[in-house]
Amino acid sequence: MKRYEAIESAVQKRDVKALREAMGSLCYTSRDFSSGEFDEYVRYIEAKGIILKDDHLVGPPTVSSQKESFTDEDFAKAIFELKRNFCDERIQDVKKIGKSLYGKGGREENRPQLSEPSPKSPAGGTSPNGLGHQLGALLAALVLVAVIVVLVVVVRKAN
Repeated sequence: MKRYEAIESAVQKRDVKALREAMGSLCYTSRDFSSGEFDEYVRYIEAKGIILKDDHLVGPPTVSSQKESFTDEDFAKAIFELKRNFCDERIQDVKKIGKSLYGKGGREENRPQLSEPSPKSPAGGTSPNGLGHQLGALLAALVLVAVIVVLVVVVRKAN
């Protein structure tokens, strides 16, 4: 089992909220759950006497119970919900979606490309759609266009 500083630190502090956040992020390192790392860490944390899991499902139903096919956004939403309600039902939800999308025979176009989620959403969790990366690319394109326009204007004035 690979050691992650965020998990080790949270175990030392017995910080359940930080552990749930780190475990949710760990879902992005092996999206199809084939490495077994996620389950190993759950057992490791519980062996330390830390109660990581909630007893039951709280809040909205699981993502996978509402549809048959899934998207990257569904995977991210399921992880977001897992971080808020770390229970067996949500764990199984994330695994089902992850295996469907990224496992052997999963859709090729949905293979993981980002190692983990990016900016914070207004709700205080991790952004489920990687919007920060999209906005960054758009901003870079706009800056490039602005530089080209300025260069054209300078060259025309020079002639």
